[in-house]
Amino acid sequence: MRTILLVIVCLGLSGCFQTAQKEPVKVAQKKPVVTSDCYTVVLFTEAKVEKPEPQVPETYKQYLGEWGGGAWNGVWCHDLLVTKVYPDGRADVFEMHAPYEPWLQPATAFRRTARFDGEGNLRFAYGTETASYRIVDGKLQATRAGQHGNLKATLVRRGMPPVPQPRPTRLVQASASAVPGT
Repeated sequence: MRTILLVIVCLGLSGCFQTAQKEPVKVAQKKPVVTSDCYTVVLFTEAKVEKPEPQVPETYKQYLGEWGGGAWNGVWCHDLLVTKVYPDGRADVFEMHAPYEPWLQPATAFRRTARFDGEGNLRFAYGTETASYRIVDGKLQATRAGQHGNLKATLVRRGMPPVPQPRPTRLVQASASAVPGT
């Protein structure tokens, strides 16, 4: 009798008797942003970007490197590291995400094999998820479809210093000091 009672208690604690359905995760529909405070994970071992073979198309080469500061729909931080591109259209990538509690997402980093499609988009899929990346105006425009709906993010190349933006007052001061006799 004690064994039966113990089994019933264990099953009850494990949630086997629970009949309520989980509500679907609601996805915030925010505008994709690039944010400097977005972080994901640090890889345990350094992943080096490999020099491409000469026959690799320029379209593929431009994806090489670390892209970050993106957030799916402005809330779930995401980085992409493209370490190698091949002449046949394959690419080795690391897909990295920050933890995001509202969607029950842990911090993750996965090595994946992606492929370039006929339009120059870098794509990969796993499970129910599909991701696509395209370089537009020097930024990586990302789309993702799957468990959390249709998501968008914009990533920027990491490791490159930002281009300083001139401030109008400095331009005026600089031009005034360049005039002889002022």
